[in-house]
Amino acid sequence: MTPEPTPARDLRRLRHYTFVTVIGSGPLALFMAALFLAGSEAGTLPLAAGAATASVVLCTAGLALHWHGQGPLRRRVLWFAALVLLLAGVAVEAAAGDVSAAWAAPGGLLAAEGALLWSRQGRRTLALLVGTAVATGLAALAAQLGYMQPPVVLMTAILVPSVAAGIVCQLWHYRVAQELEQARGLAAELAVAEERLRFAGELHDVQGGHLQAIMLKAQVARRFADADPELAASEVRAVEELAREALRDMRAVVGGYRKTALADEIDSAARILKSAGVEASVPDASPSLDEDTERLLGLLVREATTNLIRHAEPTAADVSIVEIDAEVTVTVVNDGAPARTEGGNGLSMLAKRFDEAGGSVEHALDGDRWTIRGTLPKPVPRPRQSPRPRLRRIRR
Repeated sequence: MTPEPTPARDLRRLRHYTFVTVIGSGPLALFMAALFLAGSEAGTLPLAAGAATASVVLCTAGLALHWHGQGPLRRRVLWFAALVLLLAGVAVEAAAGDVSAAWAAPGGLLAAEGALLWSRQGRRTLALLVGTAVATGLAALAAQLGYMQPPVVLMTAILVPSVAAGIVCQLWHYRVAQELEQARGLAAELAVAEERLRFAGELHDVQGGHLQAIMLKAQVARRFADADPELAASEVRAVEELAREALRDMRAVVGGYRKTALADEIDSAARILKSAGVEASVPDASPSLDEDTERLLGLLVREATTNLIRHAEPTAADVSIVEIDAEVTVTVVNDGAPARTEGGNGLSMLAKRFDEAGGSVEHALDGDRWTIRGTLPKPVPRPRQSPRPRLRRIRR
């Protein structure tokens, strides 16, 4: 059995915690209301307690519907019913004497459900402030009329935003965690897609030249199988060696550890062109470059060699390297190009890689001469920090 990923397991735990916290706010508000109602008049206690209980139950049911993604119609009915019951309970307690702080916590539930129901995401903080201001204003008005003591107004101003903000913030926190988990999943999918593109590009770059060389060697062996068996056997051995090299490169590509050196790619191009009967002119040495630059320029040489053998009938090819200021340019020129020559998928992927590295790939046809030129900026060496002078203690 495959273990569940840690982020998904943590999100599931957060969901349970958020649900218990949000729905548990109802019983907590009812408990706080019961504590304050315990000191009310005996005659109004049953009516006030019933109104508080019904209001809290209706608000909690509305929050549960919101949690399960239900529509706003039933939630609005429940919210209005809870508001009416809350005001009725306050009126019953006010008729018997002073209004206690029993209605502050249920008022916080109403404010939270109202913010979730009547405001959009991003404006719920403003909705909570408005709800708190309305509840505090009504409490202050009741105190001015003699129905409420000033400490109860202060308690209302504290409990209503505390309960409401606790519920709304818990739901917002869970929604943010959900979006982060979705973003993490999208990032993983993009990473997989990028790796597939990288593997496709590496597969094309690595196996294109090898397969083309193997095909040429096999054709030579077939042609000279009867006329020159020794030459045919030599070509078959060359095919076998090329197949082994292709297999090694394929394993390296799968592992993602293959490194492309410009000098090696130039030597490989010279051997392939020579075996195809093409007169090749290559530089004796390549400049010392960083690994990424050598990799891209080596891929350019490999792609150009594969294309000229596959799509042209060359008799001569020239590979040159030029360093000017902070740029290095590799150019591959061959004759025997067909009249209509266009860049294929390999050149398109190569041009994209050069563009990402701040360089460019150009190709042009002049008569039967096909030119591919790749330019990359040379990395700026980091300045060496001068060593700090050491202070020597002079003993007296």
